[in-house]
Amino acid sequence: MVNRSLYLKIIGIVSLIVFLALLGSVLLITGTSYFLSFVCLCIILLITLLLIRWMNGINRKIATFFESVRNGDTALRYPNKTNDPFVKDLYTEMNRIILLFSQNQSEMEEKRLYYESILRVLTHEIRNSITPIRSLSADLLKYSDTYTPKQLREGLEVIHGQAQNLSAFLDSYHRLTHLPEPERTEVPITSLFQKMERLLCAEPGSDRIRFSSAEALTVRVDQNLIVLALINLIRNALQAIEGQADGIVSVEALKTDGRVYITITDNGPGISPELLSAIFTPFFSTKSGGSGIGLSISHRIMRLHGGDLTVDSLPGVRTEFRMKL
Repeated sequence: MVNRSLYLKIIGIVSLIVFLALLGSVLLITGTSYFLSFVCLCIILLITLLLIRWMNGINRKIATFFESVRNGDTALRYPNKTNDPFVKDLYTEMNRIILLFSQNQSEMEEKRLYYESILRVLTHEIRNSITPIRSLSADLLKYSDTYTPKQLREGLEVIHGQAQNLSAFLDSYHRLTHLPEPERTEVPITSLFQKMERLLCAEPGSDRIRFSSAEALTVRVDQNLIVLALINLIRNALQAIEGQADGIVSVEALKTDGRVYITITDNGPGISPELLSAIFTPFFSTKSGGSGIGLSISHRIMRLHGGDLTVDSLPGVRTEFRMKL
């Protein structure tokens, strides 16, 4: 459509110039009217100047567009309120490309920060595990002649325990960074919730989980990955209400503005505001002995689906995790 409009405009302008040139030439050669011949020439010059001005304006806009893309400037937008269909479609397409470029930049920056945080945690945990291994093994080597068999065994048990902790930590890291790409299928929410009920029926406190959804609601997702994300979130909620007589976990699905949202809400003690920003950081946990991997995996699964996972908490009242699909 854009090319057709442009071609028709150029053909029309060239045809007009040719017609005026022929008309002016005939008038000049036959001597019919030198004045009209001069008028034809002036009109040809005016049309040519307007055409050059129009093309230069388009060229400047395109040059500015490529310059902004090259410099990473994603704030530039072009007005599409124009009567020229070619220019309007061109500006619309340029705005779309800049928006995609901006989204890609944001995604790349988010990934960079994400992997930087993982790298910091990896470095910290590995150093914490390696330091006692190095110190104890060096001590055993240096004073091996003075140690009793029992002392040697105790030292080796400590080293072995640290190695096991490090191995478990690296296994968690592998699970987090090797999630498969989603294989999407149409999944009814009611069917998904029924499956969750069967999977969680043996969990302590599973009788406190309440599922609710509209009958006809469906999502196009990788069911296995979404189930994994839901299990992590519901288990987290069950742990939050553990030992609480009136504790309830509500899992609800609804559709708003064309998107499906699944909320997991508990009425446990909640999460303090200063911890909310770090809740999805890999290996960050507010629970004693927690791995800090479940929420990170759930967050990663939602991003792989092009969605999001957010959290809102009012300490002492409720905590809500919201999956946007």
